[in-house]
Amino acid sequence: MRRLILSPHMDDESMGCGGLLARYPGECRVVTFADSGPVRAAEQVRALAVLGVRDYRNLGLPDGALGERMAELVGVIDAEVRHYRPHEMYLPFPSLHQDHIALYEAGMRASRISMSESHWFTRNVLVYDVAVYDLTLYPTDLRWNVFQELTEREVELKAKACLQYASETPEGDHPMTAIKELAAAVGKTRKLPYAEQYALVRQVRR
Repeated sequence: MRRLILSPHMDDESMGCGGLLARYPGECRVVTFADSGPVRAAEQVRALAVLGVRDYRNLGLPDGALGERMAELVGVIDAEVRHYRPHEMYLPFPSLHQDHIALYEAGMRASRISMSESHWFTRNVLVYDVAVYDLTLYPTDLRWNVFQELTEREVELKAKACLQYASETPEGDHPMTAIKELAAAVGKTRKLPYAEQYALVRQVRR
């Protein structure tokens, strides 16, 4: 199984898919799009090391402006998909942040059926939750309907990975410092100890 996680910023991958990455570190590639500077880059290296992920790339695009050249952004994702040939692709929920919206929309376009024989069709497309953003700018038909069970070890690795982003972690109550509690809240209502939630866009089964 090859899983491609598209992350707008350095930290979204751990917040949204940290448990999945901890469970399947050798089956995942993380591609981060926005350049958040050397401090965050070093923090991401440590976070992904905690999760055991070795396959990752940072594309270094302008932070806050991913959507300004949508055709180019889709082309970049097309190239990543063509090279990696994922079975599953994970996109950020299009919440409040413009980069999350842009990457979601570009990823959906890259998930199309194409007339080009070189275009890779990703059979399974899911959207992950970044709990920091609890508002949306436009309605979608996305629903949290896929739940990845996590062990206590996996959720603790996710929490530890998120804490590597010290430059992004505020003091006091905040989703970044409540990873285990959030995973428990998602899990308990599905009769699981811990879980991550995803919205299924498409699933093609064989």
